[in-house]
Amino acid sequence: MNAISNIVIGAIAATMSAAGVTTAALAEYPERAVRMIVGSVPGSGPDVLARSMSEELAAALGQPVVVENKPGAAGNVAAAAISRGDPDGYEIFIGTINMAIATWLPKEPPFDPATDFAIVGRVASIPDVLVVSPELGPKSIEELIELARSRPGELNFSSPGVGSLQHMGTDTMATMNGIEMVHVPYKGGKAATTAVLAGEVDMFMAGMPPAIPHIKTGALLALAVSSAQPFPLLPDVPTFTDTVMPGYSAAAWYGLFMAKGTPDDIVAVVNAAANQALSDPNVIERFANAGAAVETSTPEQFAEFVAAEAARWKKNLEELGLAGTR
Repeated sequence: MNAISNIVIGAIAATMSAAGVTTAALAEYPERAVRMIVGSVPGSGPDVLARSMSEELAAALGQPVVVENKPGAAGNVAAAAISRGDPDGYEIFIGTINMAIATWLPKEPPFDPATDFAIVGRVASIPDVLVVSPELGPKSIEELIELARSRPGELNFSSPGVGSLQHMGTDTMATMNGIEMVHVPYKGGKAATTAVLAGEVDMFMAGMPPAIPHIKTGALLALAVSSAQPFPLLPDVPTFTDTVMPGYSAAAWYGLFMAKGTPDDIVAVVNAAANQALSDPNVIERFANAGAAVETSTPEQFAEFVAAEAARWKKNLEELGLAGTR
């Protein structure tokens, strides 16, 4: 534990004390490296955030934090494995809003995001941006909608997986504007972005981390953002709610989860260490450069939020007739 500074020890101990946790857990955990599992490929939104905070999280915990990628099913392959994993605290999963959406699509859901995990705390939120290749033709979201109307069923779009926020958001755009497009799922946001760059698909409602570098170089054209207000890194790009999707705003949330049954003492240590890492100016800057806003919470606050999100999306999918259809 010598690697943890007195300041960090104090911050963690204070948080644990407020939660009624003894400092004994701080002396016993962790005793070896901790793995941070990402349910998508390198370069995706969750991966960028995990790697942006791993060094500072390691300093706070006093042990190495090793980031590992296990992509599949919009992150839910890794999430399901974590939910059934060893509750010893040595695997931390960086989960996303997709846990609250794609979970309900199979006839037998792989897990309940609200009850099948030890929920640690919130990390960040990131809006999406609709991108197209400049060669496609449309220079605005309105022109894209008109093109799709003139070519029903011909345009296609990528996503990080069936049931992901990007999949559901694009389907919502199509429904609200009376257009028909073809969904092409990929394993992660980076692959879905690359598909637009390669001309395999026409568009992608992308997470900011994999898209922003290509927007800045001009390789991709940004047509609209899903935030309620114009996005600071893309100030000239309109919002969906101000153009073709009145009232629509959505941002992907990210948070930390561990195996169900992980002791509360360990959850408290990881939550305090994560919040300490997320307060580091270097982490805040890295997140901002990726289009992410840092958001922290207690385990209890995040658990309440996840339960509300799971219920909201389950109801939405049931109303759309999509729950239990795969």
